[in-house]
Amino acid sequence: MRPRSWLLSSSLTLVAACAQLTMPPAPQPSMSDKEVARTISRHRQLALQYQQSGDLAAASAQWQILTLLAPGDNAYKRELATSRAAIDQTVKEQLQAGMTAIRNGDTERATRAMLKVLAVDPDNPQAAKSLREMEKQKLTGIQAQRAARARQEETLGENRPPRPAPAQPGAEAGNGYDLEQRLEMFKAGDVAGGLRELRRFVEANPNDRAARQRIGAVVYERGQEVEREGDREQALALYEQAVQLRGDAAPGWDARVQKLRGTLSEEYYDKGVRTYRADVALAIRQWETSLRFDPGNVKAASRLREARKVQENLKRIPQQ
Repeated sequence: MRPRSWLLSSSLTLVAACAQLTMPPAPQPSMSDKEVARTISRHRQLALQYQQSGDLAAASAQWQILTLLAPGDNAYKRELATSRAAIDQTVKEQLQAGMTAIRNGDTERATRAMLKVLAVDPDNPQAAKSLREMEKQKLTGIQAQRAARARQEETLGENRPPRPAPAQPGAEAGNGYDLEQRLEMFKAGDVAGGLRELRRFVEANPNDRAARQRIGAVVYERGQEVEREGDREQALALYEQAVQLRGDAAPGWDARVQKLRGTLSEEYYDKGVRTYRADVALAIRQWETSLRFDPGNVKAASRLREARKVQENLKRIPQQ
């Protein structure tokens, strides 16, 4: 009896061991049920808020996240389908309005309509193409105006007596000619090289107040030209260089710089809104840029916090 009992006990032990070896380990969830429920509740609240405010792109992005967090909930799928249908309708209406405005020559209204299209459908090719074509026409007109102005100034310059270089109080002999050479380099279009030479002049003559005021004015005027051409970021950089080279801001300069910073901040905020549905990481970078231009932009700060949370939650969703 004892050998038989020993054999039975050993067999049972061996079977149990084999069962443990072949049984797969229990899956370990990356998020607890409570965390998932809280995340779903937060995104549902955001989706409803955006939906009520009319931000179709942001609402659609939230419904899409909810379909990933709760794939078995058909209500979220229906809401996503509804929001996408509303986006399609908006795109259709605004494209029609924009094309009508283009035919009527109303580029301002056409631009607004196409931007509304991109706000809900950032990848819409027709709206992007129309905006590019209108921007080309605008730049062509600006270049034609500049060429005409240059020809007019050239004609006037032929009949104008040469202007003597202004006296440079406190500067060494030859500084007036030296400054003129550097200003001419800058005006001729070598902005980077001209600024470098103007900074060297200021470093060598920090107390030449008249020269610094003149340098600041020339650089600031160039910034105004660049802003009229549509390059706001380059214009802001030139305005800030003008203040630095001058040593202080002339009347009205600070107000213009702050206004331009606010405009750029809003532009990058809008870019983030348009790209958020398709590319959360890109939207985050655009809202970070918005805050660099205007740290007080509350809308950009709020959307940035939300986008970073969404990005973190998406990283924690198990890959299928």
